[in-house]
Amino acid sequence: MRPQPDVSQSEFSEPRVPVPDVSQTGTPRRRRSRAVLYVSLVVAALLAVLITLLASSKPVADSVASSPLLGKPAPQVSGRALDGKGSFSLSSFRGRWVLLNFSASWCIPCRNETPQLLTFQSEHAVSGDATVFAVEFDPSDSANLAAFLASNHAPWPAINDPSAEVAYGVTGIPESYLIDPAGTVVAKFFGGVTSAQVDKSISQAAA
Repeated sequence: MRPQPDVSQSEFSEPRVPVPDVSQTGTPRRRRSRAVLYVSLVVAALLAVLITLLASSKPVADSVASSPLLGKPAPQVSGRALDGKGSFSLSSFRGRWVLLNFSASWCIPCRNETPQLLTFQSEHAVSGDATVFAVEFDPSDSANLAAFLASNHAPWPAINDPSAEVAYGVTGIPESYLIDPAGTVVAKFFGGVTSAQVDKSISQAAA
């Protein structure tokens, strides 16, 4: 009697596939996922801290910059007040130091420098020798800028004058120009300014 072939071992049988150990499957992947999650959380936390520090830091002007307007008569600026209460012009402040400030409500550095502008305005309120004069940078932002200044009790006028941005060559905001009592541009500031910086420029120009 001929021996029967062992079918389980024949060449026609399907190869055996080892059954994975379920208890070990996915453990390295879960560990990698957790590591990525932890790193992501740490990075997010660090970014949040950095953003908070930048938002709460005191404004410091990037530079007291040169400008072709320095030493020359300040280009005229005039327009309707953003709050609708009359009109104002730069020439109406002749005899006083004027910090001509270009800003917008959506500009975070502009918002950050506002307390410094309030300080500057308050310190010169008694003598009346200096004032802030704001010009909107974004025509579509008139109502929002007016509301922002009102909410901060900013006493200085803010106007809409589309030609001013071109006349002063404004390339970004905040950007400010210090104009002396005779109507001459004596300083230009890139970035948010402090009251002390403006007063220092006034002292230097008056010396």
